[in-house]
Amino acid sequence: MSLSLSFGSAKTAIAAERVTLSAGSWARSVELDDLRSLAVTGQASGFLQDALRYGNLQPKTVQAALNFSIPLSPVLADRLLYSPLGNLALDRIGRVLSPRVSGQDGRQALRGAILQSVARDSRFTLLELLDNYPTDARLDLLQIQQLQQDLALLSRLSF
Repeated sequence: MSLSLSFGSAKTAIAAERVTLSAGSWARSVELDDLRSLAVTGQASGFLQDALRYGNLQPKTVQAALNFSIPLSPVLADRLLYSPLGNLALDRIGRVLSPRVSGQDGRQALRGAILQSVARDSRFTLLELLDNYPTDARLDLLQIQQLQQDLALLSRLSF
């Protein structure tokens, strides 16, 4: 647990404020604030609206995915995320949320973002992961609904 706290405090200084949204071969960088606004209002504007249109996604669908909450205690998260099952879960989430620059350790970045999120309130959302991600991120819009379904299944497992 102390690892997540020290990682989190280092992250605060280098947190990215932009996210690269991708849909197939199309990619566009948007402000994280635009995603935060979408999560609250359900409305997209500017490049974000274009990205959703290109990905054939409704703003309310993305809003639901950004706000979908997974309950997870910090102790269980720490144990789970360092297990083989946790590595599989990180790899699955990593198909949707990954470092913008290839070659960076996406699994470690996700692990840190999840641990930092659950340390606050024993849950995490995709929006919190974006807020806590320690480097510039890429979010695959075409897989966002599948990720939400996968996380819903994960949240029903009892450990």
